[in-house]
Amino acid sequence: MVVTKVRFVHFADTHLGFSDLSKVEAATGVNRREQDFYDAWWHAINGILALRPDFVLHAGDLFQSPRPNNRAIAVALEGLHKLSAAGIPLIIIAGNHSTPRIRATGNIFEALSVFPNVHAAYRGAYEKFTLTARDGRDHCTIHCIPHCSLSEELEKAYAAVESDASARWNILMMHGAWRAAGKIDTRMGEFNEQFLEDPEARLNLTFDYIALGHYHRYLAINEHTFYSGSTERTSFNEAGYTSGYIIGDLRTKSWQYVAIPSRPMVRLRPIECRGKSAEEIMLEAQQRSSDDLAGAMLTLELRNLAREMYLQLDLTAIDAVFAHVFHLNKQFTFATPASAASPEAGEHLGIGSLREEFSRFLLQRSNGVLPRAELERLGWQYLAEAEILEQEG
Repeated sequence: MVVTKVRFVHFADTHLGFSDLSKVEAATGVNRREQDFYDAWWHAINGILALRPDFVLHAGDLFQSPRPNNRAIAVALEGLHKLSAAGIPLIIIAGNHSTPRIRATGNIFEALSVFPNVHAAYRGAYEKFTLTARDGRDHCTIHCIPHCSLSEELEKAYAAVESDASARWNILMMHGAWRAAGKIDTRMGEFNEQFLEDPEARLNLTFDYIALGHYHRYLAINEHTFYSGSTERTSFNEAGYTSGYIIGDLRTKSWQYVAIPSRPMVRLRPIECRGKSAEEIMLEAQQRSSDDLAGAMLTLELRNLAREMYLQLDLTAIDAVFAHVFHLNKQFTFATPASAASPEAGEHLGIGSLREEFSRFLLQRSNGVLPRAELERLGWQYLAEAEILEQEG
């Protein structure tokens, strides 16, 4: 029998253990957003089991934290056990969320490696794994650069990469923000974010496929270099992104993105409040509501709102209009003299994430003089570092 396909699945950023919005399932006590991430994990795992590919690549951030909770560990182990029992090899690298700041504490990936078909790269160094296709004829070498906490480690990892001439195919897997002129900004603004230089240009090597993790949106860097995106979204900055994974075929050089179900995350069209009465604003809020938003996470901005009008608005009534959604995040932009010329300069009310609030602060205060992009990057990094410190206790 002639085998015409050598297929693999590339997914990443499953962030098991992520929780948010303080909503719990009454029957289980589990945070409902945490459960969303477990549900997304099982959509991916069940899709892989149905496909039965030759191997699976996970490009980092399996867990939300380097010290995941017991439930997240149990869900991950059950999924990996199913893949291993089905004879489907999994190659996984550590991302920045799954890498402890202090190595003496150990790494959860040590436990994952006990499965016979699970190969993990997590030590902050280059590693490679060679697999045989199901037909037993061809070999594929997976070159792995996991998250490296130090720039010196990343430099050593790059220097160690060497194409395997004995393999039919060479794949590179990395986790971080891609650095290339003219490409979309793939930074996540997280602590110890790793920046990736184009390895083919830097090392004068050519890979059959480059699997990337860290950026939560499906993105083709070139014809064989892809971010698979995440299996769920962690921030309203990702509203409108799909969730899913990539199926690749090495023999035909074809790559297919497969979307999986996830809780809708929508930024509604803002309500322009300038010159409108409370009744008119409420009517526009009602017009933005619809039955197909049931169970969704929404952001609704009331823009250029007069302060006296804010006091007249019945915010509880607005919540009631969207009672069928999972979460409504209301944002208010107060009208100011500056915002008459530039709505972006309005004064905001409504608390978002710490990163969002810091970005708002810079937007209002920089006035085109301060280096806002650089300050934003540094601020997000320090906030993320504080979050990691809190997670690690």
